[in-house]
Amino acid sequence: MIYLLKIIFLFGILTFIPAYAVDREQHKATFLGYLPNYIKWPTSIAEDKSGFFNMCVLGENTFKDFLKQLYGNKSIKNKPVKIYYFDDISDSLHCHLLFISISERKIISEILTFIKDKPILTISEIRGFVDKQGIVQFYMKAQKVHLKINNQAAIKHGLKISSQLLAITR
Repeated sequence: MIYLLKIIFLFGILTFIPAYAVDREQHKATFLGYLPNYIKWPTSIAEDKSGFFNMCVLGENTFKDFLKQLYGNKSIKNKPVKIYYFDDISDSLHCHLLFISISERKIISEILTFIKDKPILTISEIRGFVDKQGIVQFYMKAQKVHLKINNQAAIKHGLKISSQLLAITR
């Protein structure tokens, strides 16, 4: 009986840990789709009705299929969403939103230099991301995803962040 209880306890621990990680990734994926609602892109991009809203992930894909499940058949900024995953920053110039995975932390300065002044909303959970001129940084506090925003970096990229979003972030 004790042996069976130990197995059940161990199984519960093993299933809880991934569930927490999955929940966190789902929250971040949800944020990726909602943030563009509070961002204004340059007129030439915003008025281009012929294209897609390109949501991109650079580096390790920790989102699994969450992005496809959430946005595969949706529109963002009145454009159908296309989701791209890649390992080379040179593929990012067509992105509207670029999530930079933590796997890219060693080359974050080079990445941000490469897309400098491009109208790309950059988002990451890399520590110090907004200090390095990234626009939105995810961080965990009390087991919840929170945001830091570098509004000056957004302006340099030609993006305007809603005052509503700025008011609820630090």
